[in-house]
Amino acid sequence: MENVMNEYQKVPSELNVLHKHLPGTIEVNFDIHTLTVASSYGSGQVRYTSLQNGLQTYDFNLKLNEDLEIPVCSITSDSLQFIYCLDGHCYHQFETFEEVAKIEQFQTAVVHSDSGLSSSIIIKKDHKLVLNMICIDKKQYFDKFGAQDNQFSKKIQSLLVNIESKSKHFHLGNYNLKIAEQLKLLFGVEYSNEVSELLSQKGRYYLILAKHIEQFHAEIENNSNTSGLLKDELKAISQISEYIKENPEIQHSIKTLCLHSGLSPAKLQEGFKFMFERTVSDFVRNVRLEKAEKLIRTTDLTISEIVYSIGLTSRSYFCKIFKRKHLCSPKEYKLKKI
Repeated sequence: MENVMNEYQKVPSELNVLHKHLPGTIEVNFDIHTLTVASSYGSGQVRYTSLQNGLQTYDFNLKLNEDLEIPVCSITSDSLQFIYCLDGHCYHQFETFEEVAKIEQFQTAVVHSDSGLSSSIIIKKDHKLVLNMICIDKKQYFDKFGAQDNQFSKKIQSLLVNIESKSKHFHLGNYNLKIAEQLKLLFGVEYSNEVSELLSQKGRYYLILAKHIEQFHAEIENNSNTSGLLKDELKAISQISEYIKENPEIQHSIKTLCLHSGLSPAKLQEGFKFMFERTVSDFVRNVRLEKAEKLIRTTDLTISEIVYSIGLTSRSYFCKIFKRKHLCSPKEYKLKKI
């Protein structure tokens, strides 16, 4: 059940502080607190989710009427911040330092500073910004990995050694569409009930954090681009993948997708391999199967009608690839879901 939270003591202290910078109303839905910005100040929301002790995440989706500077230390202390810009851009600046770093669309950043040195996220007015920030209390969250002997814990310890040797640390990462795809799945996905939605969302945040750590470790160890693709090329891959998802019934080919995206066949395949770990044809096939599964589950269309609606002509071929993915025929799947 969703409730409007008017009493400050019921709201997490971190969100209360942010509320002072962003006037609006706060609502709660299970563990998720949402601050909706007052219309006089702009539009949009900030979603705050506590994943566990020492691990919180903020999702900013804003378009403001005036510039806003958010002191990071006021909403999270003694922490690492893993930042990802899904849309638009913002800036980061350490207190008393003139240098300002721009975080662009699809770009990652890792931030840390000693408790005596604050930093800020700067959001410019009249520009839409969609930003995710995962905040990790170093002592509460990372200490538990110290005694473990596996690759993930070793990467974490390497990360901490690199960061804590400096009073301030700002690492502007490469463009990463894998994180973008995970963040997109946090919004607009249909779930059977609110509990399953919450669990799915929390699990995805952990996956996003793992991708941040993996990329940061690779970049500080190898100082190399993790994708080999330029920002405009990655953006084109993102756009063409959305086009395929919105139009699964079209007979997509490498030639038509290259014309639509402006990419060469080699760049198109490279982008899909990097972003989705699939070839273009595998991606199209999977999109069609996902659309078919949804139609089987939510409509009264016949199997033949569904086959036609997703751009296939052979019912037997559809049944074959559907069974390979779901381990049962479309008809059996539909009976299970009734």
